[in-house]
Amino acid sequence: MLRRGADGLHTIENGQIKVGVNTNYGGAITYLAFLDSHGGKVSTANMVNNPDLGRQIQIALYSGPIDYSDRWGWHLGWDPIQAGDTYGNSSEVVVLEEKPNLLYVKTIPKQFGIPNEPGEATIEHWIHLEGNLVKVHAKVVMLRSDKNQYEARQQEFPCAYLNGDYHNMWFYKGSEPYTNDKLSLEHIQPPSTMLFGDVYPTEPWMASTNDNGYGMGLYVKDNYEWKRGYFGSDLSGDEYSTVASYIAAANRVVLDHNLVYEWDYELIVGHLDEIRSHIYTKTPISSLINYRFDTSRRGWYYHNAQDAGLPIQGKLHVNLTNPDNNNIVAISSPYSFWKGGNNPKLYLRAAFKTKVDKFRMRWRRSEEATMLGTPDRQLDFSIINDGQFHTYEIDLSQNADWLKNNIGQVEFGAVREGPLVSGWVEIEWLSTAQNGPLDQPAVAQEPAPIPCEPGRIPISVKRVTYSRAK
Repeated sequence: MLRRGADGLHTIENGQIKVGVNTNYGGAITYLAFLDSHGGKVSTANMVNNPDLGRQIQIALYSGPIDYSDRWGWHLGWDPIQAGDTYGNSSEVVVLEEKPNLLYVKTIPKQFGIPNEPGEATIEHWIHLEGNLVKVHAKVVMLRSDKNQYEARQQEFPCAYLNGDYHNMWFYKGSEPYTNDKLSLEHIQPPSTMLFGDVYPTEPWMASTNDNGYGMGLYVKDNYEWKRGYFGSDLSGDEYSTVASYIAAANRVVLDHNLVYEWDYELIVGHLDEIRSHIYTKTPISSLINYRFDTSRRGWYYHNAQDAGLPIQGKLHVNLTNPDNNNIVAISSPYSFWKGGNNPKLYLRAAFKTKVDKFRMRWRRSEEATMLGTPDRQLDFSIINDGQFHTYEIDLSQNADWLKNNIGQVEFGAVREGPLVSGWVEIEWLSTAQNGPLDQPAVAQEPAPIPCEPGRIPISVKRVTYSRAK
């Protein structure tokens, strides 16, 4: 067991909660605690689990090639993480700044599965407190010498390992988000010793609590792809115990060699009711499907296809590079939550240059783990292969499955039963509005009738040279 001292710990507190980062753990968040036991209903000890460098509250990056690292057969691929590697080498902290109510850390992450190898990236986070909230702005800068574009993988943006007391993992996966509908609860069932996998909440948060309902919530705006887990059969333990709960915002991101990726997340420390009440002060995701690819992919990613890389300049240029199997050529939206009935027609602004005359839109219901691709969950539309932009109307107003269900994801790809797709497509936007996404979110229209069915702080640092460990 790795047990590191507290000499690298830097904390801030505000009378309600206390949070800390530790340079012995690559500057990851290693400390989070209540300063009030709320009448003995929660411990004031550190909640964060720290037996090794793979726990903590931290950011982890995942990309290809998948055989870059194969520690213990985990298929980690290219996987630098904020705290350090599985061999006990902590990531290098390049900059640490501590000010009243601010911690700032810049780190060169270590490849988790390779001894003492720096990842060609930096991870930064700015941390401050506001009441019972830990507000974090995070930034990843990719600096890879390998300029190949690998497929998007689930990231940990971030993950949070808490001690065994916080073994109740909560989320909402129902059809009526932001209505205080009943939550889902998952926890280990001894003698089982591990619980792990994906979940798809329809509110963008998860929480880990003790049996009195106190603990920590993790909120990431507009993120609907998560993981949860529990390691060990005990339901208690201190920060150096290997028993831990795990929740993670696991959205898929294409990690380009030159990507700069920034986002915010919040840790809500309190009772489950407080956690959810705070989430409800946030603006929910729009009920309308609107994406304009002006300066970024907006969370979209590809299967057996690649785009032209960064920077994105007003459009996605996607090369359809898998001529052997139309079945897995796809341009996919991020996981989300929309009511199909609020989006009876979609408009796609795109230019095609392929060997096919039809393209297919598929969708995943919000309660489904995968894109099933059944006939009731897809719609084909004709395309013009002149390489010029046209606005394609995708009329879903007669598709009962779309109209009556909550939609978790959409994707575009080849007609699987048709000829090989080969070629390229450029996409400017996808919208419910015929002229493209509005600058301001539109008020959702009433659902269409269902047809009858038959029966912060700038920091400059030195240039860093990366060398792979021998």
